[in-house]
Amino acid sequence: MPDHPFIESSTSTSLGSLLILSAASIQCVLLALYVQESLTLAVIDSILSVVLLGAVGYLAWYVIFFVKVWSAQIILALVVQGLCLGVCYSILSLSDLITPETFLKSLPLRFFSGLLCWIILLQWYWIKRKEREEKELQEETNTIEEKTDMAPDGPCEIIDRISVRDGGRIHIVHMTELFCIQASGDYVTLFTPTGQYIKEQTMKYLEKSLPATFVRIHRSSIVNTDYIMRVELFGKESYHIRLKNGMSLKASGAGYKLLKEKLNL
Repeated sequence: MPDHPFIESSTSTSLGSLLILSAASIQCVLLALYVQESLTLAVIDSILSVVLLGAVGYLAWYVIFFVKVWSAQIILALVVQGLCLGVCYSILSLSDLITPETFLKSLPLRFFSGLLCWIILLQWYWIKRKEREEKELQEETNTIEEKTDMAPDGPCEIIDRISVRDGGRIHIVHMTELFCIQASGDYVTLFTPTGQYIKEQTMKYLEKSLPATFVRIHRSSIVNTDYIMRVELFGKESYHIRLKNGMSLKASGAGYKLLKEKLNL
């Protein structure tokens, strides 16, 4: 599990602390104005509430991504609110700081403000997780590109088939049956009418060894032009290659130029 967003940098820690302080201040004002708690009680109450919710929210980073079902996430949010409210009331009540009537009066405010903070926190977690996944994917792609660029140059023999070992079996993939090839880490994935096959090979080697019908349209994709159904424009310098088998591949600007030259467009 990656580092928690709150401690990944001093900026994140400072920003998180500022947000927690802001949430406590806002709840303090609301408790004093609308529930008419004393200023001292409102300060203690708001700090306790935010600290409890913040502690549970901090731990949520390590478990929330394993809860994939929306209904389970809703149940988790309600359980968290109930737990925080129960612990908060127990502490304040045992300390003779609040009466049951006052706490019940403030219950809707506590519940909905806590639920709002929880939803905002989880949305931030999902954004941070998405950013990290995109960064990891970019780093992996750059690593693949560096490895392929370091491959020795020179003439390569044109191949008409690729053998792929699958346990005790060996599959023979003929070039005429190959839709496209995509990079997958240190391997490549071959797409054929009978399925997908993974082989340990570099994209640079295949780019030089495949027949003339194949074009590298992206640093992670090689396509067989015999299976192209149409080329679609998506925004400026963004192209999608639609294949006859229904697949859609993204083409870079440079890849599209190579494809145009190959197809005499």
